[in-house]
Amino acid sequence: MNVLERMEHFSVQGVSTIYFSEGKIMGIKHFGVLEKNTNRLVDDKSIFHACSISKMVTAICVLRLAQDGVLDLHSDVNNYLASWKIKGNQFTSAKKVTLANILAHQAGFYDCKGSFNPYKKGDITSNNLDILKGTTHHHAEEASVKYAPETDFSYSDLGYCIISQVLEDVLGETIQQVAKRIVFEPLGLKSTFFWQLGDVLLNKVDISLENCAVGHDRNGEIVDEIRAYYPNVEGAGLWTTTNELAQIVIDIVNGYHGNDGAILNQRMARFMLSPYGCSDDVGMGIFLGKNKDGEAFFISQGWGAGMQCKLQVDYKNQSGIIVMTNSEPGMEQNKSLVGEIIRFVADGGVAWT
Repeated sequence: MNVLERMEHFSVQGVSTIYFSEGKIMGIKHFGVLEKNTNRLVDDKSIFHACSISKMVTAICVLRLAQDGVLDLHSDVNNYLASWKIKGNQFTSAKKVTLANILAHQAGFYDCKGSFNPYKKGDITSNNLDILKGTTHHHAEEASVKYAPETDFSYSDLGYCIISQVLEDVLGETIQQVAKRIVFEPLGLKSTFFWQLGDVLLNKVDISLENCAVGHDRNGEIVDEIRAYYPNVEGAGLWTTTNELAQIVIDIVNGYHGNDGAILNQRMARFMLSPYGCSDDVGMGIFLGKNKDGEAFFISQGWGAGMQCKLQVDYKNQSGIIVMTNSEPGMEQNKSLVGEIIRFVADGGVAWT
């Protein structure tokens, strides 16, 4: 596969890829630049915006807290909320909102049209509680249950905002703090973090902007946001390298196989990777599928202003591929360069140029 040729076809500026087998890194390849018209080449230190892959990491945090007995995945989430409560209605009378059905996007929430767009220049950081109350332009109405939980699937960033509020009300910690304590530090990750507006500029994270990719649009031009930041940090705020993201994924796989030292034990990792509720295609913070040979895999993917990425993992055979780019191609991953690379590697391709 001539990746550089396909990058030109899709107007992609930079690509970072990694694949592993039997739980071990087998190859890392980088192409292009972090920013158009510069010599800042993509390399092992390059940090990309993982966008909605953030939800997978948030799910790991919640599952580990449940594993430790701090939270119950199946209890009424209002039992944990103190600053704000979900109002009961006809939809919650039979089935309550729980952490499990929130993680599986089946908790009853429909996001408002146009919600959770990235911050624009000059925006003030929104408070998560205000988002839930509907008092910001990031979500135009208060969070409310609009269908009976676990009777429908609707991808919801709003639901994940509730998870952030649970963490703050129960632990007094933000998702940034919880993920650092539960996931990033135990795995020794130095270049992975949840990034809120201004965190780097205010030196709240020890990261150099020189290593952080700049976003580009479908024509290869730098996006207005430069590096997009979102109000829903737990759902879209993760920045990482392909190598460190692979370490998180491999740890999930290690847990699935019952290996010692994994963040999630076998029971919890297998729950994460099992179909939940009314959908056979969704687990906890991830999505499920099968390849042409009928082998199960899970995916997590992100697509935001100037960035697109995806990971696909054959967790039973402990193999997987991650692709991160600093370009928004105007099409879903399966149709973009990200999907082309994943299919090439998944089909046994190794001859990259």
